[in-house]
Amino acid sequence: MISEETANESLKKIENLDLILNKLSVHYSEVKKIAISREDIFDAIFLSLKDKFEWEYPLDFWDLEIKYEEAKNVISNFDFKTVLFKIATDEDIIPKDLLTHYKVKIKSKGLIWLIHKNDADPFPSLPHAHEYNSGIKLDFKNGNCYRKKELIFTIKKKDLLEIRKQASKNFDLPDLQY
Repeated sequence: MISEETANESLKKIENLDLILNKLSVHYSEVKKIAISREDIFDAIFLSLKDKFEWEYPLDFWDLEIKYEEAKNVISNFDFKTVLFKIATDEDIIPKDLLTHYKVKIKSKGLIWLIHKNDADPFPSLPHAHEYNSGIKLDFKNGNCYRKKELIFTIKKKDLLEIRKQASKNFDLPDLQY
């Protein structure tokens, strides 16, 4: 059991991060002249820092200790197309046992893939997609799915082609090698 002091410190940290997300949403909505939600800011910070801190899941974000200006700098060059243009797919393209927290995190019927065009780590392809609630990266070349650079599954070609079709509306994709 955690102490009341530890619980209060955790709550303060979460409240601070929540405030930062709200302020950055307002700031970047004004700067970019498009609506950027606090969830988009959350995704942008998570994607920008996940490799640095070796985060696998979005909930890891809530352990972050950061100030507003630092968070603002982290995403100052972030391509918001990454989080604004999401691709929804049926959830059955990946075995459910590979989808961590599937029933808790997925609010709609399908999976949500985020395309990370300018990832610091271009593995497995540039760009590639994240179904980051599960820590899965999708290689646009061949449909291979990875977690921490370990091949865990390959989606069906028809599913990859559908995801590529949607992604190609906003991103240049690598050649298909399926």
